[in-house]
Amino acid sequence: MFSITEDAEIYVAELFEQQDEKDLGLKVDVEKAGTPIATVTFNFCISNELPDSYNEYPYKGFSAYIDESNNEYLKDSKVAMKIDGATKKLTITAPNAKGDAPKDDAPLEEKVLFTIVTEINPNLASHGGFVELVEITKKNEVVLNFGGGCQGCSSVDLTLKSGVETQLKGLYPEIVAILDATDHSNKENAYM
Repeated sequence: MFSITEDAEIYVAELFEQQDEKDLGLKVDVEKAGTPIATVTFNFCISNELPDSYNEYPYKGFSAYIDESNNEYLKDSKVAMKIDGATKKLTITAPNAKGDAPKDDAPLEEKVLFTIVTEINPNLASHGGFVELVEITKKNEVVLNFGGGCQGCSSVDLTLKSGVETQLKGLYPEIVAILDATDHSNKENAYM
């Protein structure tokens, strides 16, 4: 499934030795698998409480449990230990966890969604905001909904025109306009 370096295996086994729980395992999941924002997570679990779709992978001092649906995403993965001063942490390289960028001939909606997830939302997240694609009209107008810190923000027009619209139209010249369908009257979480 995935390979684990010897020092990472020893580190995980030591963590299990510190626990007083029987039937404890290491559950390895891929959140948002197959998308550009996929992440691999490690959590303690009670092995006999897992669904039947989880398979056991025994290691020295512990067992890892992986859902069958994540097998492809974790193929060729490698778990290693990163040491930074006195701090130790596990790292995983999972080359198959994330989805591939859409090809040039992919539908516009697929390309816009990919750009929103990989580029636009990570930038908006610094202000606690995000944007969702509502639709792309027959005229190639991209209709968006802003949320989080962007909903009701006094700078949302600037974000839309100078940020999102410039970026999307620069990448996809077939886009005619970017429209905001957000109800900005709710300013409860607004950034500004």
